[in-house]
Amino acid sequence: MTNKFSQIIQKINAAKSIAVFAHVSYDPDGLGSLYGLSFFLKKLGKKVDMFVDSAITQLDARFFDISLLKTTPASYDLMIMVDTPNAKRLGRYASIFKSHPNTIRIDHHAGLYHDAKIELTLPYTSACEVVLELIEKFNIKPTKQIATYLIGGMLTDTDGFMIETVNKLTFQNALKLIDYGADFHKAASMLLRTQTIGQFALSGIMAQKLEIFDGDIAISSLNAKDFKQTATKPNQCSNFSNKLLALDGVNIACLIKQEQNNIFACSLRSKKPYNVAAVAQKFDGGGHAQAAACKIKGNEKQAKQKILQAIREMR
Repeated sequence: MTNKFSQIIQKINAAKSIAVFAHVSYDPDGLGSLYGLSFFLKKLGKKVDMFVDSAITQLDARFFDISLLKTTPASYDLMIMVDTPNAKRLGRYASIFKSHPNTIRIDHHAGLYHDAKIELTLPYTSACEVVLELIEKFNIKPTKQIATYLIGGMLTDTDGFMIETVNKLTFQNALKLIDYGADFHKAASMLLRTQTIGQFALSGIMAQKLEIFDGDIAISSLNAKDFKQTATKPNQCSNFSNKLLALDGVNIACLIKQEQNNIFACSLRSKKPYNVAAVAQKFDGGGHAQAAACKIKGNEKQAKQKILQAIREMR
C-alpha cells in the first residue's frame, strides 16, 4: 500500500492539470471527497477542474459551492475519480476517464475493478478518510475548508457515526479533521440534520410502501411519481435506507428508488453478520458488507422481487 501512495504522489507532483470526478446520484461523501481533494490539489498549485454528472440539490449547494463545478472537460495531465467502484458511475464522463492514459481511483468500497491505472482502496467508513490519508502522505496540513468538506462526507456516510462499520479509527480520523479546524457543527447541521419539507413527505411515502419479509427484511420503494409529488430527487433520500434498518427487529434493509424509466437504484443496509455487498455484486454493484448499492432494470415490482430473491440467496 505504501507503494500505491508513492505512485499517486509521483503522478500528482508531475501533473500540472488535473480533473477530479465524483459519481452520479452523488452523496455528500462523494462530494466531500471531490471538494476536499480538489482544494488540496489547488493548494499544491495544480490547475483543477471538478465534475459530477448530477444536479446538486439546493440544500447541498449551501455547503458545496456548485459554481466551481465544470461541465465540459478539457485536456488534463491526470484524472482522478473518488468514492466510486468503477468508471461507469461517472455517467457521461465515463468514456473520457477510461480512455485517459493517467488515471487514479480513490475509494473505500471493496473490490478491484481495474478502471483506473492506479487504484487506492482502503477499508474506511468513508472515502473522505482515504483522501485524508493521502493528504497526510504529502506532509502538508489541510486547510480548515478542506477539513470541513472531509468531515461532512464522514458524517453522512457513517450516519452520524452510528453505522456498524464505525470503529476506533473512524473517530481518530474525525479528531484529526477537527484538529485541522473542521467546522463539525456546520457540517452536521447542514448535511445531516436539515431536510426539506419534500424530503419529510417522501419519508412518509416510504413508510407507507414498507414491506417486511421473513420477519427481518425491510424493503420499500419510491418511484418517479413519488418524487414528483414531493418535489424531490432520488439523491435526496440517500440516508433513507438507514431509517429502514433502524426499525426494531430488522436485520437487512433496502430502499429501491427509480432513477430512470425501468432503472431502479437499490440502497442496501444490514447488521452483522449479513453481507449486502454480496447482494449488490449480483447486479454489478458493490460496497461494504453492511452498506452497498446496485441498479436493477425492470419495473418497481420486478425490482423488489429481484432484490428480495438475491437477499434470500445471500442468507
